[in-house]
Amino acid sequence: MPVVLPEIEHLFPPLSGEQFSALERDILENGCCAPIIVNEDMAVIDGRNRFRICEKHGLSYKMMVFSFVDLPEAKQWALDTQKGRGNLDKQESGTVALKLRPEIEARTRANMAAGGGDHKSESAKPGLVISPNPILPVDTRAILKINNSQRNRTSQRNRQQKHS
Repeated sequence: MPVVLPEIEHLFPPLSGEQFSALERDILENGCCAPIIVNEDMAVIDGRNRFRICEKHGLSYKMMVFSFVDLPEAKQWALDTQKGRGNLDKQESGTVALKLRPEIEARTRANMAAGGGDHKSESAKPGLVISPNPILPVDTRAILKINNSQRNRTSQRNRQQKHS
C-alpha cells in the first residue's frame, strides 16, 4: 500500500480547498487518468492528492514505480515535474528549491569527495587521485585556425567548380 511521506507532503504547497474540490470532482467524473508515482519503498512521490481522493472514494488508480538513488533525488524529480506541468509559480518553485538546498548541497559534497574531492576541504583530500595520464591542455586557437583555413579552401574549390 502506498504511503505519503511527511517530507514529500510538506515540500509542496497544499491545494486550496477549491482546487482540491475541483480535482476531486474531475476524478469522480473521469477517473484518475494520471498514474500515482511511487518509489521502490512505495512512498508516493507524485500524485499525493490524486492518491488520497482515490483512496477516499475506493477508486482504482494506476501506479508507476520509479527508481531513485535516494529520497532527495526523488524530491528533485518531483519539483522538476511540478514545474514542468506549471503547477508551481516562480515563488512557490523557489520556496521548494530552498527547502531542497541543504540536501542538494550535501549530495554535491559527497559526490565531490567520491570523485576526487574539491581540492579544498580536508575531508575531500584523502580521496585525491593523481592520474598517470594527465589531460594535456589544448590550444583551441590553433584548432580554430586549422578549421578556418580548411573552410576557406573548400569555399575556394566550390567557387572554382561553379565557374568551370
